[in-house]
Amino acid sequence: MIISTLLGSIKDSVIEFSNEISKRVDADVLIVDNNFNVIGETVRYFSQYSEIGMDTMIGQVIVKQEKVVIADKRDFYICQKCKEIDKCQIVGFIGVPIYYEDRVIGAIAMILPKHRISSIFQDIDYSIAFIENMAAVLVGKLKNKNENFEIKNTIKEREAILDTISDAIVLTDNFGIIQYANRKFYSSMNFDQNINGKQLQNILPHKLLEDFFETRNTFNNQKILLDLGNRTFYGCASCKLVRTKGSQYQVMFIFRSTNDLLQDASAAGKGSLVTFQWLKDYLFPSDILEHAKTIAVTNDTLLIHGKNQNLNEMLAKAICNYSNRNLRGLITVYCDNIYRDLFEPYVFDEFGELQKADGGTILLHNVEHLPIYLQKKLMEFIKNRTIRNYGITKVCSDVRLMFSTTQDLLQLVKQGVFLDELYYRIAENLIEIPSFNNNKEGLRNIIKSGFKFYQTKYRKEDIVLSDSAIKLLSTYNWNDNINELEKVLEQIVIRNNGNVTGEDIEHMGLLKTEVEEIVSISDMEKERIKDLLLEGYNKTQISQMLGFSRATLYRKMTEYGL
Repeated sequence: MIISTLLGSIKDSVIEFSNEISKRVDADVLIVDNNFNVIGETVRYFSQYSEIGMDTMIGQVIVKQEKVVIADKRDFYICQKCKEIDKCQIVGFIGVPIYYEDRVIGAIAMILPKHRISSIFQDIDYSIAFIENMAAVLVGKLKNKNENFEIKNTIKEREAILDTISDAIVLTDNFGIIQYANRKFYSSMNFDQNINGKQLQNILPHKLLEDFFETRNTFNNQKILLDLGNRTFYGCASCKLVRTKGSQYQVMFIFRSTNDLLQDASAAGKGSLVTFQWLKDYLFPSDILEHAKTIAVTNDTLLIHGKNQNLNEMLAKAICNYSNRNLRGLITVYCDNIYRDLFEPYVFDEFGELQKADGGTILLHNVEHLPIYLQKKLMEFIKNRTIRNYGITKVCSDVRLMFSTTQDLLQLVKQGVFLDELYYRIAENLIEIPSFNNNKEGLRNIIKSGFKFYQTKYRKEDIVLSDSAIKLLSTYNWNDNINELEKVLEQIVIRNNGNVTGEDIEHMGLLKTEVEEIVSISDMEKERIKDLLLEGYNKTQISQMLGFSRATLYRKMTEYGL
């Protein structure tokens, strides 16, 4: 098969085209490429043309790049030289060059027997125009073929590009019939067979997609939850119209899972730089950090107990960053029950934080504040990893659960304000962060490292903490308030120079005296009772949580004007 030339690349079409023309004009048709290869021919009246050269009638059309019209071959100089002229049954010839983008790529000719001469040459201009039009039609076929080839190549190139995109993409026609889906789409939706030709609304049944094909209203970053049987896709979906040719267009649907969104954001997320190495300079003994590492590499549920909620959260971030789920990021939920009806959907519904954290880690911070009815719902999730909202919507999530608390949960269990089953499930892996008062060595380390930090920040290399200053700061009762300690360290650096003594710090008035401390404790107790009342606890629960009788609570409420 001749395929080295443009005409040779569409040989089958040329042969079919030759036969059609031959039937219409009742003559043989010969089509030759610019290498003098016969691409299409008919044998209506004459035998095949095995050899075509420059010294032939059609060869002259190609060489001279102009039409050749012969009513009688005996008048044509090349035929006059031919030894077979008397045997040749050909009488007339009309041939024109085939032009493609300003160059001759071959020739097309009518080979005429004697009985067709008079009718063809009766209106020779019409006959020439006809064969020229046939040449133009042939060129049109060639252009369409090349355009289709280019389109296919373009499509392949675009598909290769789409396969490198991290979003799941599917292209459909105007009715939802799938034309193409990239690799990410197949993996995200768990399809292992070719879905081209299927209807998108059938394989991904969802109102958002169905509404588009009814209204033709595009959408952008709409939340979507797809129940795919053996797995669930949760994330955002967008829809765009993509013009392909003329007035034709395709519909592009773009899906991005919540996990991918969180992964992209995790590198810049709050706490993403907190590591175990960094925490060594804080109030974390080495044995606690080593214990935390052994738990971090598992997927087990974990409870962190410490008096300072900020340190609890920092340790949780370090654990997440050390785990195999670190690229999925950490979602922190603050369990403040003052949100009441807003909290449950925020955490548990089909677009809630538990679903967002699928594949990652979630920290339920200060879990002691969680009301009983939500503790029960959390228990359901821990046991089944599935929650049905209103008995209909199923929420499944492969999430690692971490909890933190500043209170003795076991004591709260005894008081009836925390579920015992929930406690024993989340406390299987427990990390205790010691109080400031029980970790004097750690406290001295944080004082020294914090002082050095602010010394560098304020470029005061000459300032020094004396032994008496370190002793004062390390024996002071900070009530586990690390923020207060940091504030005092910064003020010491800002307001002093040279050697700073314990007496210098006392004169600064930053540390409370014993009387002030008593007043401060009373104020704290008042605010705590006030907060618990606002959070909806009754007086029996509050007295149990604070560890004194109802009579004492009433007396204190009267004293504090509550």
